[in-house]
Amino acid sequence: MTQMFRPALSTEDILRAAGILQKARPAYGALIDFYGQVFVAQAQSLSQIQLDPIILDPGLLALKQEHAMPLIDPSQFLIDKDQAESLFKQICTLAVAHAPKLSHSGERLSEALICGDLDLAPVFAALLSDQDLEPMAKKLDIPADELTFFAFSAMAPSIQFCSAQLSAYLKEGPEFKKGYCPVCGSHPDTAFLDQDGKRFLLCSLCSHEWLTLRMGCVSCDTADKQDQQYFFSAEEKEYRVYVCDNCHHYLKLVDLRQLDRAFVPKLEQITTLHLDYKAQEKGYTGPVSKIRA
Repeated sequence: MTQMFRPALSTEDILRAAGILQKARPAYGALIDFYGQVFVAQAQSLSQIQLDPIILDPGLLALKQEHAMPLIDPSQFLIDKDQAESLFKQICTLAVAHAPKLSHSGERLSEALICGDLDLAPVFAALLSDQDLEPMAKKLDIPADELTFFAFSAMAPSIQFCSAQLSAYLKEGPEFKKGYCPVCGSHPDTAFLDQDGKRFLLCSLCSHEWLTLRMGCVSCDTADKQDQQYFFSAEEKEYRVYVCDNCHHYLKLVDLRQLDRAFVPKLEQITTLHLDYKAQEKGYTGPVSKIRA
């Protein structure tokens, strides 16, 4: 299977990219400041993760590869609870200091942890099992989507650690050019073109990167050219938005050949929100994701 194995981003890479993007898009300055610090904290946490490997039965692995099935269900990801809780607290602190819209939830969650009113383990389990967090959020007096953001951001390094370990099973497998992640089955939230013009997808849950077909919709698999379009801005040649008139979904893409800085996928998502709004105004929706942070 052809995969993309880019070097892990250092904190310096993330901070440098954030600085360049802040200068290029001052309207996103506050968002980049907050999320840049969150992504740095996640990168630091990832380097400290300690988890046993997820072992796959050879027979089951062969069956999954034969039928183009993902290696695991998201509920099977392991979480380093100590690292996740430490990161959770750190993100709450960052939200209070740098994200006014999230500051109330950051304060409330910090207090709940200190008072013993919040156990993160069932929150993580509920997210990975795609369960509704509304009841938990209601008890904490915060919006469910904000609880999702804090919890998912805290466990993301553990998920990425497991995904990187599991990707070793894919090296010798058959080509997998589906629109869902070969590791966990989640849908992509970003795509990119490498230096050779090949298109790769990035999983919205585990951040795995995999090669896909150069053209065609990754949401409905249609390859009908009449249904496929894209738009871009002459001022932002590194970005494109592909839209499908068959299923009415869209997908943002970053052309790495146009970048002179490190590619930080989550930062690119934050600084291209205007492209999401434009696609949504045209009647398209983003790819379906198991977890949206």
